[in-house]
Amino acid sequence: MRATRLVIATLVLICASAGARAEAADFTVYAGHVKPGSLTIANVRHSLDGGPVYGFRLSHGFVPFVGLEHTLGFSSGFARLSDAVRSTDVKGFVYNSNLIVNAPVGRTVPYVTAGIGILRQYGADETLGTKLAVNYGGGLKFKRLLGPLGLRFDARGYTASGITSGRLNVFEVTGGILIGF
Repeated sequence: MRATRLVIATLVLICASAGARAEAADFTVYAGHVKPGSLTIANVRHSLDGGPVYGFRLSHGFVPFVGLEHTLGFSSGFARLSDAVRSTDVKGFVYNSNLIVNAPVGRTVPYVTAGIGILRQYGADETLGTKLAVNYGGGLKFKRLLGPLGLRFDARGYTASGITSGRLNVFEVTGGILIGF
């Protein structure tokens, strides 16, 4: 009986905390650049070119300072082989769900994030296809600079395994407009 009361009290506290932190939710529309590393195919090392990336992120807290973040991004030049003419039309999607830890200092919110998702490359030269990827990174949110609007800057790395000869590392830098709710 005592254990049941403790569980119920803990759940009520968590729900109350989540309700009190409703302002921790935000939506960001971003743009930036992706820079992949190199890839070895048939014992030949190829350099990969990156390109612009566009997308959105939705972040919501479930306890104070900790929440979930979901990202969907698109790149019109994702991981093209830089030494091949036929790879000019290579596109890619990134989808991931992450745990995010915020450390608010007034309107400035530094954060770290890590999670798992999918990298999907398609087009004229589908070197990668669809791969499971781990991502990690961090950045700064400047909340409520003008009403609900703010800014967000982010840097992250993606690591995808199971590619022809090992793993691919991709570095992404983005900035965007944040809308807080």
